[in-house]
Amino acid sequence: MKKAFVFDFDDTLATTNARVIVIVKSSRWGKGYIKRELTPAEFNIYQLENDEKFDFSQFRCSRLVEKGKPTALVQLAEDVYNEDHDVYILTARSSDVADAIEKFLRLNNIKAKQIICVGDNDDSSLIAENKRQELIKIMKSYDKTYFYDDNEKNIELAKEVGVKSYLV
Repeated sequence: MKKAFVFDFDDTLATTNARVIVIVKSSRWGKGYIKRELTPAEFNIYQLENDEKFDFSQFRCSRLVEKGKPTALVQLAEDVYNEDHDVYILTARSSDVADAIEKFLRLNNIKAKQIICVGDNDDSSLIAENKRQELIKIMKSYDKTYFYDDNEKNIELAKEVGVKSYLV
């Protein structure tokens, strides 16, 4: 039986110090300013106000990826890789850090069949739908596809298309 195991990166396979910055677009003092910094978990539930926007620049920093700390799920990824199943990374990060994710995986004895980055356009509203579309493409080539993510919306959309999904 041909199986694919698809993992999100942030707060699923690794924790990093990267933060999503919330910027107030403009203020009475002129240029925008930083309102707060969000962890990936906080970002998953944060609702922008009308005068705010997200800055994902820290998620384009390869150094922060390479210094990431593996989560317990890395062991599962290594195990299924060693069993000759295909491992995919499906992340909201931009493709700027794909090489750094590959290096992180290599340091943890994992080689991904593909690292799919859906965050190149900085439109966070499209991430879940883009992940769903990528999962549909992947599942067409496998008898079973498993998906692990820390975002509830991503998990819900994956389940809708028939992917066995786990919220971590």
